[in-house]
Amino acid sequence: MRGFGIRNKEGHPMIFGNIESTDLSTIGHEGVRRAIRWAREHDLSALPCGRNDIDGDALYVNVAEYDSKAFEDCKFEAHKRYIDVQVVASGIERIDSQVIAKCEAGEFDEEGDFMLLEGEAATQVILEPGSFAAYFPDDAHKPGIAVDGASHNKKCVFKVLV
Repeated sequence: MRGFGIRNKEGHPMIFGNIESTDLSTIGHEGVRRAIRWAREHDLSALPCGRNDIDGDALYVNVAEYDSKAFEDCKFEAHKRYIDVQVVASGIERIDSQVIAKCEAGEFDEEGDFMLLEGEAATQVILEPGSFAAYFPDDAHKPGIAVDGASHNKKCVFKVLV
């Protein structure tokens, strides 16, 4: 299976696929390929919550457990220094996305590489165990949205330095 890519107006793709069946040669960013390859080779459900280093600040994975929330309780976020490769280890959630240029941006937190935004979704993906979505710095993304009611999720967010 090839990964499914959606290009924003700047030409950067939001990539969606399955960690086991996506053909890594179709993914144009080496850091994203490294994250997916690492996810294939490790039991994500066994990772402890918090930061797990892979290659220092160049590639690491933040693991969290939480309950998915109602759409109106979720916010768009974006990052400048990192690509997010989000992989659900257990549970299910929807992630909406939009090009940052079409959103109203809040203040950027340089130390946390984090910004909240307001806007309308252009795309939606459903993440179930084994599926992934990669969001580049031009992509605002709204994670954690409940699908048919709240679920308890364990998610791994690989942080890939750009």
